[in-house]
Amino acid sequence: MGLFNKSCRQYPDFSMIGTDLHSHILPGMDDGSASMAESLGMIREMERIGYRKIIVTPHVISDIYPNTREKILGQLYHLQEMLVLEDIQLTVEASAEYNMDDRLAGRIRTGEVIPFGKDQYLLIELPWQKPTFAVSEVLSQAKQSGYRVIISHPERYSWLIGKMKLYEELKAQGMLFQINLNSLTGVYGFPIKMAANQLVDAGMIEFAGSDAHHLSHIQKMQNVLINRHFIKLVESGKLQNSVL
Repeated sequence: MGLFNKSCRQYPDFSMIGTDLHSHILPGMDDGSASMAESLGMIREMERIGYRKIIVTPHVISDIYPNTREKILGQLYHLQEMLVLEDIQLTVEASAEYNMDDRLAGRIRTGEVIPFGKDQYLLIELPWQKPTFAVSEVLSQAKQSGYRVIISHPERYSWLIGKMKLYEELKAQGMLFQINLNSLTGVYGFPIKMAANQLVDAGMIEFAGSDAHHLSHIQKMQNVLINRHFIKLVESGKLQNSVL
């Protein structure tokens, strides 16, 4: 009996994803959670809707959010202490969302980055507008350094939207793609929703993330549960969140 049979409505849920690998829940680090109380509220909601693990990924952008490995891991320790005190069972680990700026190559070279998972993943944010440098060179350096690169929300970059050949070129380099679940419901606008749908249809998505900055992002994300592209993505067998 199919998922679309109205009599059974056996829709997938977030427990089938299990781990969220992209969020801005670590307090006071970037444009996400501003306080420990806000972070705990977001984590409780993620736990309530079925997640078992969160890998928090604060922005690392040299001139805006120059977060270091030590600062991120130190704040993670404080958050983990609060989880114990609040009896929250959800597991929280940390990495970062590394912006592809002029210092990323140096961070990779010196080991300043925080990889996650057994395969040493790095979550990398591409330039929002057409890049003025060779993106492929930085991605290749990360790969040569032993990291597996996950491109955060590829559906949101204006210079990629509608250009399937460019997505295919990134895939040919071994890049993995992480889609924002709210992209599928149009939270970021129609062109991004269409790009997200196209990537799902093409079987190019390996990871799904919340990219939650605030509680409202998590609440809006729950609208995706009956979205046909979300269902297709979960049923595809390609999602790798559960192994993180």
